[in-house]
Amino acid sequence: MVDAVVLGATEVDVNFNANVVTHSDGRLLHGIGGWQNCLFAGCSILALPSFRDRLPVIVDEVTTLTGPGDMIDVVVTERGIAINPLRKDLLDAVKGSKLPIRPIQDIKAEVEQICGGKPARPKLSDRPVAVVKWVDGTVLDTVWQVG
Repeated sequence: MVDAVVLGATEVDVNFNANVVTHSDGRLLHGIGGWQNCLFAGCSILALPSFRDRLPVIVDEVTTLTGPGDMIDVVVTERGIAINPLRKDLLDAVKGSKLPIRPIQDIKAEVEQICGGKPARPKLSDRPVAVVKWVDGTVLDTVWQVG
């Protein structure tokens, strides 16, 4: 029933998977709330800075999977707009526009160069502290204690 939604995230990866539950260091941030439900909009847009505290926000793989990439349509940063390749309709709609449309991998590479490389993955223990579930109860990921 919602045409478009604009959300935030702590991380997004090159497959458009998103994290809103943990920081990049693996520490638990907060609950999901209705964030996942919003992904059912006609167009889900993540608006985020390309880096925080010299840590790139676009990564190879999110620390904690909260939203699957096939549900994220657009990632907007100050360095450009990445449209999920699954949304050919959106890519066609912006073709020829002056919008700064870029592949997400290109934005990621530029930010890594600015920040001095890829961020280190957090060191996690084998002790679970939380479970991330999808709206239907399917387990998406586990949050592990930082080791």
